[in-house]
Amino acid sequence: MKKTMVLVACLSAGLIQSNTLFAHTQNAENSTVAIIESGKLMGSNHDGVTTFYDVPYAQNPFTAERRFQAPQAYETWSGILDATKAGQPVPQPSRGKNITLVGAPGHLTLNIWTPTNAIAANNKASNKKLPVMVWIPGGAFIREDAAELAYDGTSFAKNNVIVVTINYRVGVDGFMHLEGTPDNRGILDQIMALKWVQNNIEDFGGDPSQVTVAGQSAGAESVAILLGTEKAEGLFQKAIMQSPPMAFLTQKEADKITQSYTEKLNIPATIEGLSTVPFPELVKNVIDMGHTIQDRDKWGMLSWGGTAFLPVVDGDIIVESPMKDLAKASPSIPVIVGSTDQESRLYLVPSGAVNNTTEETKSLLLSDLSLEGWPADVYSTEGNSTSIGDTFADIQSDFTFRMPALHIAQQLTKNDNNVWHYNFSWMSPAFDGHLGAAHFVDVPFVFNTTNNEQAKTFVGSQPPVELVNAMHNQWLTFIKTSKADWSHYNLSERPTMQFDVTSKQVNDPEDSVRKLWKNYQF
Repeated sequence: MKKTMVLVACLSAGLIQSNTLFAHTQNAENSTVAIIESGKLMGSNHDGVTTFYDVPYAQNPFTAERRFQAPQAYETWSGILDATKAGQPVPQPSRGKNITLVGAPGHLTLNIWTPTNAIAANNKASNKKLPVMVWIPGGAFIREDAAELAYDGTSFAKNNVIVVTINYRVGVDGFMHLEGTPDNRGILDQIMALKWVQNNIEDFGGDPSQVTVAGQSAGAESVAILLGTEKAEGLFQKAIMQSPPMAFLTQKEADKITQSYTEKLNIPATIEGLSTVPFPELVKNVIDMGHTIQDRDKWGMLSWGGTAFLPVVDGDIIVESPMKDLAKASPSIPVIVGSTDQESRLYLVPSGAVNNTTEETKSLLLSDLSLEGWPADVYSTEGNSTSIGDTFADIQSDFTFRMPALHIAQQLTKNDNNVWHYNFSWMSPAFDGHLGAAHFVDVPFVFNTTNNEQAKTFVGSQPPVELVNAMHNQWLTFIKTSKADWSHYNLSERPTMQFDVTSKQVNDPEDSVRKLWKNYQF
C-alpha cells in the first residue's frame, strides 16, 4: 500500500501551488486534504463524510492528439486540487425539446464519498478496509453525469461503504464506430476508472479487494459488458445491474450509423472530419440521429430503440454480444440484477405519447418481435382497465429492460454465479399519478436520496420510508457481505424480491410474460 496522509486544511483555491500563501481560509473542520499518488486534493466534510468531487483519472480525451483514442491515465498535478465542488460531465445533449450543449471537454473525472475517519491521518496509512461501490451512471450511452443529485453517496458512506461515481465518454466520442480508432471508448474509460480505484482507494480507507461495480440503465449494461470481458478481470468482485437494456450494434449497423451521421454534416467519416464539428452541433446531431433511425423501413429493429450510439461488437471488448459474453463471466462474482415493473413509462408518460399510441403501432412492434406463444393475448387490453398505450409501454418495458434483466439472471445462474433477482413494483404518484414503477424511479431509493429536488420529480414529496430502508439496506448488505436477504435465483422456483411499500419474495412473477420471451435473442 502506498504511503498516504491527510492534512486538515484551511484552503480554498481551485488549484493552489504548495508554496503559495492562501488568500482565503476555510474552517478546518469543514475540509480534509488527502495525498494520493497523483498529488494532494482537498475534499469537503459534512456529518462525518468527506466528499471529493471532480478528481481526474484520465487525461483530457478531447484534445487533438487524444481524440477518439483509448484513455490515457492522468499522472500528477502540483499544488492542492480543490475537490470540494462538483464539476461538469463530458459534452452531451441537454434534455427537452431545445437541444443545447451540456458539459464540457476536459479530463475524465470521478467523485468519492468516504467516512472522514477512514482517511489516513498524521502521515500514517489508514487502518480501515471498507467495501467500495463504483457507480456507472446511465443515460442511453449519449448522456451521463456522475454528480447527479440522485447519486449522492453520503448515506452509503455513513454506513461504512465508500462510493465512487465516474464520468465517461458518451455519444460520438464514446461509442461511434470510426475506422482507425478503438470501439467502445466509453467502456475503456470505465475500465481505466476501475484501475484508478484499485490503485488509489486504500488512500480513502477502501479495500480494493471488496469492490462492487454497479449501475443503472446504460450504466447497468456497462456492468454486464465489464462482467463479460477479460479486460476488466480482477478489477471488481461483485456486481449490481439495475434495468440493463443490453442493446448493441454489429459492425455493419455501426458503420451505417456513422455514414449517415457524417453525411448529414457533409464531413468525411474520419477523426479529422469529426474534429471540425463544434460540440454544440455534434451533440445536437446525436439527437437528430436518434430521430433518423426511427424510420422502420430503413433501420428495422433499431427503429424501436431510442439512441443510435450503442456498444459495438468489436471482437475485443464485446466478442459476440453483451448477453452472450456473460457466459465468460467469473462464477465467483455474486450479482444483483433486476428492473422496475413499468420501465418505459418514463419515456411515454411525460411526453404524452402513452395517450397517443395506436393499436397499429402496438401490433407492429409485436409482429417485429416475433415472440413465441400468444403475445397478443398476454398484452391485450380486453377484460382489464389498461389502455393501448399502457400495454405498448409494457411491451417496450419488457423488450428494452425487464426481459434483458431476467435473461441476465438466467444466464449467470447457468454460469454458477450466485444471483439475486428483483422487481421494483412501487407506483410513483408523479405526473398526476401516471408515472408508475418507471425507469429510474428505483435509483433514489437505493441511494437514500428521495428527498432531493431531482428525486422529487420522479418519486413525489412523500415516498415511503419503508421502501427507502428496504432497498438501501439490501444494497448495503450485499456490498458488505456478498449476499442479499432473499433467496438467490434458480431456474425452478425463480425467486424474486418484489420491492414495494411492503417488500416480499415471490416466485416466478408474470410467468406468462417470461415464457413469451424464453428464446428471444438479446
